[in-house]
Amino acid sequence: MKKIIFYLAILISIFLLINILNIIISDFSKLTSYGFGYLGGKIILLLLFLSIGFIMRKPKDIPNSKLK
Repeated sequence: MKKIIFYLAILISIFLLINILNIIISDFSKLTSYGFGYLGGKIILLLLFLSIGFIMRKPKDIPNSKLK
């Protein structure tokens, strides 16, 4: 289940990043205050899904770890 959530979060993050870059590259000069709010909301969603992906990642195994 953690793998599915991890890969979905990464996939959604990639789509959001492409959408954000598309807005910034092509329509940044035409944005109204609502457009800036839309862009800000997309950035917040991107950060949320990146943090979910970061939390759900598999931790690296440290061979001589004292935490075991």
